[in-house]
Amino acid sequence: MKFAYKFSNLLGAFYRHGNLSFSKDGNSVISPVGNRISVFDMKNNRSETLPVSTTKNITCFGVSPDGNLAILIDEDGAAILVSLVTRAVLYHHHFHNPVHSVSFSPDGRKFVITKKNVALMYDAPGKNREFNAFALEKSYYGPFDETTCIDWTDDSKCFAVGSKDMTTWIFGAERWANLIYYSLGGHKDIIMGCFFEKDSLDMYTVSQEGTLCVWESDTELEGLRKGPKYSERKKMQEEKKSRDEVGEEKEDDDIVEIVGEDGETRGDVIKGSAETPKEVEGIKNVRYSLRSKHYFNKEGDFNNLTAAAFHKKTHILVTGFASGAFHLHELPEFDLIHSLSISDQRISTIAMNPTGDWIGFGCSGLGQLLVWEWQSESYVFKQQGHFNNMNSLAYSPDGQYLVTGGDDGKVKVWNNNSGLCFVTFTEHSSSVTNVAFTSSGFVVVSASLDGTVRAFDLHRYRNFRTMTSPRPAQFSSLAVDSSGELVCAGSQDSFEIFLWSMQTGRLLEEFLDRRKMTEFGNLSLVDEGTGDGDGIELSLPGVKRGDMSSRRFKPEIRVSSLHFSPTGRSWAAASSEGLLIYSLDASLVFDPYDLDMDVTPSSIQRQVTKKEWASAILLSFRLNEIPLIREVLEAVPYDQITVVCSSLPDVYVDKLLNFVASTLEKSNHLQFYLSWAQCLLTLHGQKLKNRSGAILPTVQQLLKSIQRHSDDLSKLCDWNIYNIRYAAALSKQRGMKRTAAESLSDEESSSEAMDSAGDEENMMNEPIMVEN
Repeated sequence: MKFAYKFSNLLGAFYRHGNLSFSKDGNSVISPVGNRISVFDMKNNRSETLPVSTTKNITCFGVSPDGNLAILIDEDGAAILVSLVTRAVLYHHHFHNPVHSVSFSPDGRKFVITKKNVALMYDAPGKNREFNAFALEKSYYGPFDETTCIDWTDDSKCFAVGSKDMTTWIFGAERWANLIYYSLGGHKDIIMGCFFEKDSLDMYTVSQEGTLCVWESDTELEGLRKGPKYSERKKMQEEKKSRDEVGEEKEDDDIVEIVGEDGETRGDVIKGSAETPKEVEGIKNVRYSLRSKHYFNKEGDFNNLTAAAFHKKTHILVTGFASGAFHLHELPEFDLIHSLSISDQRISTIAMNPTGDWIGFGCSGLGQLLVWEWQSESYVFKQQGHFNNMNSLAYSPDGQYLVTGGDDGKVKVWNNNSGLCFVTFTEHSSSVTNVAFTSSGFVVVSASLDGTVRAFDLHRYRNFRTMTSPRPAQFSSLAVDSSGELVCAGSQDSFEIFLWSMQTGRLLEEFLDRRKMTEFGNLSLVDEGTGDGDGIELSLPGVKRGDMSSRRFKPEIRVSSLHFSPTGRSWAAASSEGLLIYSLDASLVFDPYDLDMDVTPSSIQRQVTKKEWASAILLSFRLNEIPLIREVLEAVPYDQITVVCSSLPDVYVDKLLNFVASTLEKSNHLQFYLSWAQCLLTLHGQKLKNRSGAILPTVQQLLKSIQRHSDDLSKLCDWNIYNIRYAAALSKQRGMKRTAAESLSDEESSSEAMDSAGDEENMMNEPIMVEN
């Protein structure tokens, strides 16, 4: 028997702390959960937790523009560089202080982190193998308090940093002669977001008290002038030093060189002050002016602004508040588009996908992760774990589903394949202490401290049976017999065991056990806490802020339940961090299907040359190389599609339909792939219907692609129809041309008629109807 179980997924934890980010294609949202990060694929309705972790909880992370790398930083400032392709840790680094934010430049060549009141710019790791992946280039000092946010210009020439000192600082990522640093004020509270306008130095700043400042720059991005090179700057510093020695007036330097013990330059320090840097001769410095100021909070309805995000292409600003509401505004006019309350807890972070259609919200108070499509005003993704700890878990007989019960009184059922919760039962009014599946797999039974044992139907998603005891009791244990007819539960206060019939809900018998009763009372009720002393705060993964020495609640780091899957391929642990899944099934980057020695690209090409289309398609899917599959599929003649589809085995029908659905979304061969989809669904429709649950994501993806193409084509066709009608109307008028004299006489007669009509109207003071 194998014992090489590896971490495969984390269920029940969707968002804890930090920022959110969308993938490059915009179909997935990346969320930190404790000391790990999870990727939620909303297109295929799946979730995956990366098998990498930091020492403590993640406070912020950044994803490279190409979506291949991510930097994860924990509470102490320890960072790891992770490949999102291979799911492996590439590099470890420690910033020695808590980091507030991290952001890659749009060109992917640099990244900036902020800690305390300083911003550090590093060279981003590239494709070349480097011993030190994080090379510090410059340090930027300006704010007097801790930094809060970062934003870059689209061309990566400058970046802005917000601070708790109510100012926003703009720094040049390169040595610009007319922009070394610039400080913006105008706020009375902490800066929660600073955003550059698209392809511009214009800025928007948002503060915690609900104020938006619109800043206008007098210089375009193309107007930034290169500063002096290192050799020129060195010469200027030497000349300045010589002037100082002869007693001339000293001038402050904005750029100071950092030199290591070996004499090599390690980087530069940009020292900012509240005053504008002195202008270089012949070059005018960049200056900002306040264009307008707007307020989110109405008078008498104050509400702290807690998060903000800005999409540059659509000019949409999204702001979240402590009340759980969010606003959508179009900038720079500040027109309100939409306002909605999505939670009763504060919104901790906001992110927008690359197209600007989806908005991701994270609420740390409830562990909520929401994705909202603002144009259709509907949820794309909505998940929430247990508010408090998980107490118990159980596998379904086939190992496909998991049920969990928590201190929040909720019973949640999870899909083990997708990692998502598909139903939540909230009938219990107190903690759920134990859960179980019946042998059929379609009924879930739960015991709770509210004195009830409930049975839930997974067909109709309802509580169809509620079982209670004659005297109030708090149930702590639960069991269901193999036939699913008998339900047994034990109480923790009276030490009684109760037995019910599942069919009738009738109580059958009672037992009493007094082994834990002593002269001091019930041993189960004795609190485990010891000592009084000062509170101790732990920052281990999954820990919420708590006092471990307090007698008021139990320690929050614990595993409450462990279970093996009936298949033996995985096991699950219900912990304070979430539902941890460990399995023997490891995902691979290269995943061939039924591979053999004769399955090679050359053999596939030979089958294509022989026009053995079905054989070539089967071999390409066995090799599972997407470019090769596309090449073989597009080589099939149009009139042979029906013949090829009818000869495919069932196992390859699903694979081909999935490939067609994913390719149709981006391919220009619209009619060709629609013909493949039509033939597959027509010839194999009945068999696909029997396994509809497995192919549902594929069908949804296919419908989404077809709908998008239909919308695009309908707009194009309507536009062409209008153009054709216009051209046809113009062509009919070409044979009706008149001479200039005729046109002039018509105009004169028309003007005379109008004058006479006007005179008559003035005389009679009545409306006159003039017939043409």
